[in-house]
Amino acid sequence: MTYIVLDMEWSQPVCKEKTRIAGTKVLQVEIIQIGAVAVTDGKISENFFSEFVKPRYYTELKGRIKKLTGITKDDLKDADDLVIVMERFRQWCEGFGDSIIATWGPDDIPTLRGQCLFYNYDVSWLSDWFNLQPLMTRQYDIDRPQITLQSAVEITGVQQELDYHSAINDAYYTALVLTKINNIPSEIEWQRKVDYAHTNPFRRICQTSYGTVKTARMNSVPRLSPLNRYVCPICGKPATLKGKLVWLRPMNYMAVMHCNKHSIKVTVRFEKKADREYLWTKRYVLSDEKDENLYDSLINKDLPAPAFVTDRTVKPDRSDKTYRRFLPKKNKSLKKKKNKKKKTKMSSERKNNG
Repeated sequence: MTYIVLDMEWSQPVCKEKTRIAGTKVLQVEIIQIGAVAVTDGKISENFFSEFVKPRYYTELKGRIKKLTGITKDDLKDADDLVIVMERFRQWCEGFGDSIIATWGPDDIPTLRGQCLFYNYDVSWLSDWFNLQPLMTRQYDIDRPQITLQSAVEITGVQQELDYHSAINDAYYTALVLTKINNIPSEIEWQRKVDYAHTNPFRRICQTSYGTVKTARMNSVPRLSPLNRYVCPICGKPATLKGKLVWLRPMNYMAVMHCNKHSIKVTVRFEKKADREYLWTKRYVLSDEKDENLYDSLINKDLPAPAFVTDRTVKPDRSDKTYRRFLPKKNKSLKKKKNKKKKTKMSSERKNNG
């Protein structure tokens, strides 16, 4: 068995308004570097995979990313598109025969899949992978659920000679840490047997979806109407809402639903785009006691949705600060014009009377 240790670096849009959207698919980041190291029978292969990837949309690198990774536009100028690089990476992986991909953290493979899905590139061959972090924290009795790669390197006593935040360097460090883990196949089997969504905090987000709507209202998001049926994202069994969706904060809503086994928190967030549309993000997350208590307190307060303010037939209590935040701001310039007209009229009347 060969372990393909994978790491990536990616760029982000310079602002939220420039996030690329195609239908219901949202491109959150674009990968700009892929690094991979193969480990067979506890030995690291000298056949590395390291390539830059030319971004299609987020070509302008943020200053923080350039400072962190050291990657510049010149490095990406002659690089190939992700689809071409991924095809070469697939062929490189096939050269090691029976293999499984290992990553440091839970984000790399979902991010890679998300971008490939946006580009309509099939990545079904990436289905077999595991996160090395839980294995590391379990075997070394670390009480924190998440540690940095640098901390893992220091704990395992690996010599630090390379810079961090380079895809190939981080993949190499992760491979060295992997060689310090005992009984990896049985540890992977343990990881897959347990109820991973409950025991691993990295997998708390069970399901995320995106889309665009014209108005920032709860009933404008697909499958969020109380009339729709809900399905648990973990076990796939029918679930029911504990109560109605409630206002959490401006353009953010929350609800809690239950199936026979799991308790799920549903959150919906709206972000205004430049083209007068709203990007909505819906997340199903395993809820805990804090979420349940928060929801109970919110539903008992019966806080208003933003649509409440537009209803002029209902007059809210203006002494309540919660309502006051949603009241439309008075147009001071218009008020000044009215006062000016009033003064002009009064002065003209005085002249006429005089």
